[in-house]
Amino acid sequence: MLLALGFLALILIAVAVVTDVSAVFLQRRSLASIADGAALAGSQAVDLSAYYRQGASAGLTPDPTRVRSVVLEYIRDAQASGEVSGLAVESVRIEGRTVLVRLRRTAAAPFSGLLRANFPIRAEAGAQLQFR
Repeated sequence: MLLALGFLALILIAVAVVTDVSAVFLQRRSLASIADGAALAGSQAVDLSAYYRQGASAGLTPDPTRVRSVVLEYIRDAQASGEVSGLAVESVRIEGRTVLVRLRRTAAAPFSGLLRANFPIRAEAGAQLQFR
């Protein structure tokens, strides 16, 4: 009887750990998806005056001011839709024609959350507008 109770406790702990790890993984994946979308939206925010002057060419670069506002608007929309909450933008960078977005948030695990254990998660994504 004592051995059976021990195995039952061990199984319950294993289920709790697997559930927590899965929940944090899914929250991390959701954060990565939002970072991807934000980077893609930011990469399409090109310098419009240059676009109208020279057209869609390889020399077209993202407009830093527009990139940041488009990325922040995308993240605001994601939070407003209830998809995710508690996002923080760590950085929005432009390297050449590539837009890099880094996000962070705190993931709450169902069972570890009872112990007030939260896990910081981060995601970074980059996107580049290409012309052919």
